[in-house]
Amino acid sequence: MKRKKQYADYIRLTDEENQKLINRLGKHQTQLRIRRLNELKIRGKRPLTLLSDYQALSAMTPRTVEPIRNKDQIESMKNVLKNSSYRDYFLFVLGLNTGLRVGDLLPLKASDVRGKKYVVLIEEKTTKAKRFPLNKDIREMISDYTTGMSDDDYLFASRMTGEPIRRDRAYKILRQAAEIAGVEYVGTHTMRKTFGYHFYKQYKDASMLQKIFNHSSQSITLRYIGISQEEIDEAIDDFSL
Repeated sequence: MKRKKQYADYIRLTDEENQKLINRLGKHQTQLRIRRLNELKIRGKRPLTLLSDYQALSAMTPRTVEPIRNKDQIESMKNVLKNSSYRDYFLFVLGLNTGLRVGDLLPLKASDVRGKKYVVLIEEKTTKAKRFPLNKDIREMISDYTTGMSDDDYLFASRMTGEPIRRDRAYKILRQAAEIAGVEYVGTHTMRKTFGYHFYKQYKDASMLQKIFNHSSQSITLRYIGISQEEIDEAIDDFSL
């Protein structure tokens, strides 16, 4: 029988169980769930009558939409969507690479992006002007995707109406793909948050990311992409006197 280690006052897992959770949820979210379950036990509550802490942690529901931190999980999402619908796959990839809100992605027409190095729009939420560069890979994908489209064709049109799919439909598409891919905390903000998270991880430039997102402060930006608490957790984990 594999030995279980103590990960909090009332939480015990085997190394294999802990690694499975990290692979599926990421280190940060695994730690969050362990703390949440431990707090529930301290208060005399235990969510779901399950056989083990591992099962309880696996079954806990998310509190909020999170970025997809694990790049393997991003690829899993891409594969699921690509096998289901190239339109849905393209929506996901374009969102990941631009950080645009889904409300700004859905109304885009072929003429807005085809042959362009930038996407230029007025943000639906803020009414601020937005100009964002399209990287080489995305430009090539746009060229392939829009072949045969007229300038007035919507990129993400409903097959029934020809009009842009609705936001709730986009949410359902992403949630279904996430369920198949085994990815949690997914919603319509996932693409934007995932873009921000990996941009920051690569460049460590909160000021630039704040400008990209049109946020009023860097703290809002870092909190939005789930960086602040993660950095605190990692810093404390490495701190010793």
